[in-house]
Amino acid sequence: MMAVSDDLSESICLAAHDLAGWPGMNPISVLLVDDNLTFLRIVMRFLDAHDDVVVVGTVRNGDEVLGRVRDLKPDVILIDIAMPDLPGGLEFISRLRAALPGVGIIALTLMGTDGYRRAALEAGVDDFVPKVAVGADLLPAIRRIGKVSQPQRGVASVMAARSL
Repeated sequence: MMAVSDDLSESICLAAHDLAGWPGMNPISVLLVDDNLTFLRIVMRFLDAHDDVVVVGTVRNGDEVLGRVRDLKPDVILIDIAMPDLPGGLEFISRLRAALPGVGIIALTLMGTDGYRRAALEAGVDDFVPKVAVGADLLPAIRRIGKVSQPQRGVASVMAARSL
């Protein structure tokens, strides 16, 4: 198992590109954004056990998110929307959605209330997974969002928010 470090993203990214070239292998690429190193390691270990998902990188600082997304071009971003240094929290999600409409965004947070879920969906996330439910809900969310056609991103989240 790889340890999370500054040069980890490069190694992970190379492995993802190697898999993408194999016949029948088109894993969903995921960028993890969280300031908690322990949580990053847990999620990486969890996702590493599934062949259809590959972690292409990690970000522990909210200021680096846009640059890393542009460099790594993940299918899905898993982002802790309550990171202390995430510029603007839910406002940042709206800016991220506008800047990267083709990338799936799944919000991860300790705040699993219906109101916070609704606000996150209205801000533009495609799905919302409380950290306490990662084991049960994260992989199905990644698979669902990773398969959504790009023009539908964000639209599904607004519709889901309205149904709450």
